Amino acid sequence: MSEPSIRAAIKTTLSGVSNIGKVHDYERWASDWSKFIAFFKTRISGVDQVRGWEIGRKAPVTEDETSVKRHSYAIKGYMGVEDAAETEKTFNTLIEAVAAAFRSDRTLGGAALGHDFIQVDVLDTRSFGGVLCHYAELSLTVYEHITG
Repeated sequence: MSEPSIRAAIKTTLSGVSNIGKVHDYERWASDWSKFIAFFKTRISGVDQVRGWEIGRKAPVTEDETSVKRHSYAIKGYMGVEDAAETEKTFNTLIEAVAAAFRSDRTLGGAALGHDFIQVDVLDTRSFGGVLCHYAELSLTVYEHITG
């Protein structure tokens, strides 16, 4: 078990959710909003749209007496708003599918000792470079056995 293998397993789990969009295993940054949005542009059901996710580690905490390291990950999701397509419902369905995917694999394919369930910390609508997007921040706490 290691942080890189845990992060890769999180990406694999997210990527396995139907119509999830683009998934990045690190936080994406750009000084130009159009470049930032381009990181999350994808084609779903024949329609170009903003739909993507990024994974970032908030902080590791080592618990020496138990040889367990606790990793806190932030998973941020973006999806372009289209009122006529009722995208709020679609975005909420995606969040539920993400939670279900993690609930069904508590060890992330053996990459971790276990994890807590997905928590939704922020669910909002925000503008990114003139593109109105649904936005979510999810938290995932993952436990790793450390040796030595």
